[in-house]
Amino acid sequence: MTVTSGGSGILTINGSGTFTGLAISGTRTKSIKFDAPKTTTITTPTFFSGVSGGVITIASTTASTAATISCASGTVSSDYLSLQDSTATGGASFYAGANSTDVSGNTGWVFTAPPASNFFLMFN
Repeated sequence: MTVTSGGSGILTINGSGTFTGLAISGTRTKSIKFDAPKTTTITTPTFFSGVSGGVITIASTTASTAATISCASGTVSSDYLSLQDSTATGGASFYAGANSTDVSGNTGWVFTAPPASNFFLMFN
């Protein structure tokens, strides 16, 4: 199953689950909460992308207890996030983006822009 959200409000993922993809984007402020201390597995690299003035908050359902997002390979590319109590794991590279905020309790996230892909460099 693939979950895509472009609206505003709060999306809560309860329990452990496996998704083909999880894409959260848009121009409105929104939140996605992952059930803690559960693991949500994503089988295909995905993205979470807010904009200036429309930050996406990613947090766990339980304060000070991290929820885990797992992806086995690839690159999870994001920007304009506010991250709290989130563990990124599984072998993929998790880039929160240069415009994101590391609130607290996060591991496995890199708070820079992802490196340019070889595909992009070859054809640009």
